[in-house]
Amino acid sequence: MADDELGRIEEVDLREIWQDEAKDFTPWLSEHLDLLGEALHLDLKLVEVEGEVGPFAVDIVADNTDKGVVVIENQLEPTDHRHLGQLLTYAAGRDARVLIWITPQFRDQHRAALDWLNRWTPEEIEVYGVEVRAIRIGDSLPAPEFKPVAFPNEWSRQVGVRRRAARAPSVDDRRRNEFFQALIDEARERGLTREVTTKAIQYQSFLCPVSRSGVNYIAALRQQGGVAVYLQIGTRDAVLNSRIINSLAESRDAIEAEMGFEAEWSAPNGRARAFISTAAEGSIDDPEERQAEVRTWLLDTLEAMKSALDWRLQEIVAGLDAE
Repeated sequence: MADDELGRIEEVDLREIWQDEAKDFTPWLSEHLDLLGEALHLDLKLVEVEGEVGPFAVDIVADNTDKGVVVIENQLEPTDHRHLGQLLTYAAGRDARVLIWITPQFRDQHRAALDWLNRWTPEEIEVYGVEVRAIRIGDSLPAPEFKPVAFPNEWSRQVGVRRRAARAPSVDDRRRNEFFQALIDEARERGLTREVTTKAIQYQSFLCPVSRSGVNYIAALRQQGGVAVYLQIGTRDAVLNSRIINSLAESRDAIEAEMGFEAEWSAPNGRARAFISTAAEGSIDDPEERQAEVRTWLLDTLEAMKSALDWRLQEIVAGLDAE
């Protein structure tokens, strides 16, 4: 591959994306805890933004099923003593088991302080230092990146085991990557998606442009064979998932008429996700010409879904948020 065919990673000033720490970055982070959770291998469920701790307020309070209360202190400047003190104060006030401090730059002394806490506090207490940055390639939109720089010793050991156990990409993995990279490129040319998230190398998620974390479009290679396009309603609130899918179902006939096809509708069961989906034949084993036809079907179907569902989702979410 020629040098001029490769992109160059460019770091973006965080203040170009989030001008104000409290008004911009904290609200964004509260809606994207899954990205932070992926970096730390933690399942983080939002509890509260600007949670009270006496006369003070902690940026974000979250919950982890296994570990308990999580407090998150974030800033858009290099670390300082004040934020370290706030992190400890909020952790004590909320009786937290997990402490997370996010910043674009950790000073050596503050990272050493977190390492000291991990070394001498009980095993039940976990302290993470995370550096955040934003990058882009060419004319792409900036993408956030979280890098752990201080963490519990046991966490480090477990992550190392997982990385060593990871297998090298197989031929099928590479073919899936090639299929989805072409799909991503075509989707961006059509203006169908601003953000793309890879999931386990087997499918590609197109994030739904509504103000609700956990609502995604997915173009998928199905394990049972064939390809499919889904609207996935997978917030952490099962009741909310039910309300969204039920509200959409009230207009099912109109939605399917606008999309131009009938779809499968599945309501959540317990904490499960809700889906609107449709499927077709297709495989990475097909000839390239057929694969191109499959990608066109996926994108045409995705475009039809977004046209029929986006504005309805926005209205439904706005109504729920107003309650």
